[in-house]
Amino acid sequence: MYTTNKKVGIHHVCLKTNDIKQSVQFYMEGLGARFVVEWGKDGAEDHAVLVDLADGDFLEIFETKQIFGEGKWQHLAVRTPDVDDSVRRAVAAGARQLGEPRNSDIPARSGETVRLRFCYVEAPGGELVEFIQDR
Repeated sequence: MYTTNKKVGIHHVCLKTNDIKQSVQFYMEGLGARFVVEWGKDGAEDHAVLVDLADGDFLEIFETKQIFGEGKWQHLAVRTPDVDDSVRRAVAAGARQLGEPRNSDIPARSGETVRLRFCYVEAPGGELVEFIQDR
């Protein structure tokens, strides 16, 4: 079930992998992660599993058909109480906004809906940062 007590800090780091089952198994068995929620279709680019590494520190594991030799860290997601304000502050500090903040209702395989507000920015160093707000 999608729950956390955290209000600020890192929401999740996103890992792209060619073998989602193996990656999820590794983080759950090898690191003691707790299953949170799963969405998307098997074998599709929207297939993802969210696991909790500890105390609301989420790892989002996305399946991909992209070919690369190692897992690929996709982005850093920062939990915030106000996505719009966080984007304004990031842009003022030199980031490039990538799209407008928007709400998303993600239908999980469990039947629940994960409700988020999010927006991406490209930091001055080129890295991708997602601001995310539970709603």
